[in-house]
Amino acid sequence: MVRSSLVAALLLLAPVSALAQAGAGTFEAVASFGANPGALDMYRYVPSPAPSGPAPVVVALHACTMDATVFRNVGWEQLADTYGFYVVYPQQRAANNGLMCFNWFGEGADEANLRRGEGENQSIVSMIDHMHADLGADMSRVFVTGHSAGAAMAMVMLATWPERFAAGGVTAAIPYRCATSLSAAFSCQTPGVDRTAADWATLVRGASSHAGPWPRLSVWHGTSDTVVDPSNQREVIEQWTALLGVPASPQSTTTVDGYPRSVWAGGALESWELTGRGHASFVDPESGCGATASYVADADICSTRHLADFFGLTGPGPMPGPDAGPPGPSDAGPPGADAGAVDGGAPGADAGAIADAGSWGMWGSDGGSWGSWTQDAGPSAGADAGPPGPPRDPTPRCAVDAPGAGASPPAMMLVALLVALVARRRV
Repeated sequence: MVRSSLVAALLLLAPVSALAQAGAGTFEAVASFGANPGALDMYRYVPSPAPSGPAPVVVALHACTMDATVFRNVGWEQLADTYGFYVVYPQQRAANNGLMCFNWFGEGADEANLRRGEGENQSIVSMIDHMHADLGADMSRVFVTGHSAGAAMAMVMLATWPERFAAGGVTAAIPYRCATSLSAAFSCQTPGVDRTAADWATLVRGASSHAGPWPRLSVWHGTSDTVVDPSNQREVIEQWTALLGVPASPQSTTTVDGYPRSVWAGGALESWELTGRGHASFVDPESGCGATASYVADADICSTRHLADFFGLTGPGPMPGPDAGPPGPSDAGPPGADAGAVDGGAPGADAGAIADAGSWGMWGSDGGSWGSWTQDAGPSAGADAGPPGPPRDPTPRCAVDAPGAGASPPAMMLVALLVALVARRRV
């Protein structure tokens, strides 16, 4: 009773925002969707008009102190109505994590959430499979996105189930397996963990038996983020360049909507640096993109629309993707790791050689050209309770601050630790 009361009291400190912008379709809970070892809840958005045939799926993972309803404010549903795709919103339960974070670092000494076919990653894959079984969703065009803890969980999904995703888009992310414990998670968030690109890539290669091609990835981060240190953007990029086998330096860097965008491997990887922005998903309500809410900030750029473009959802035709067909039973156990040969250098790939191959598809780890690819099944991740410093811009930061309130870093650390300690066991 004391434990549950403490968690409830701490959650009252979190900023709460109602949905400010809904689509014209149907947002609904899905009570039963298959194997759910991670004890997550499933919500989905069916666009209006409803798709007449197999349609893509975007899996959208919320941050800490959020739920599916708040995360709807990033604006996916209006795009779903326009372009005809589904949105799946996995939702954490307070019984799993008192701050509603996806457990991208595991739970206590249990790393199940980081292992393919276990914990929260298996639950998310079950949701994807249910979309195919129930609505005939196109399993060759499944995408995953998220913010903060949700972004870290998206990295888990891309690492543990790479063949199930055509691409991912993450904001304020942390590399896969940066942490396997709560204490290590704080270090990953801030000041961040510096590893070699080859070491980061080896962690992804060890997460499944998949040997490539690998999903495309778009990486977003505010340069003034005080919750998840911006150095994590560099580490995520290093993890993926080494995985793709492309040079560390981008092919090009341009300014788009006022912010630097860098591109690698002909579009297989991109990064966006949101200059002067803090810890948030970035929307542009004036252009009809999303609405401000807790950790959803007006930055005069629509990250959701750019991600939809990157995923190939807004183009004139369908994006080439895995020739998967209907999914079979989800892999219930971790397959043998195929680490591949990842040494200190990027495996011989000349990114320029494929610049004219178009921006869709997946990129092999052997430096080969774009090609068709096959799908299989999906991942897990997410907690961002790191201690923010003083605000440097209007973007909300602190995962458990009341609106307008300021909390010291030691206090934030204590709150996060208390919540994690009293709410670790599932019910």
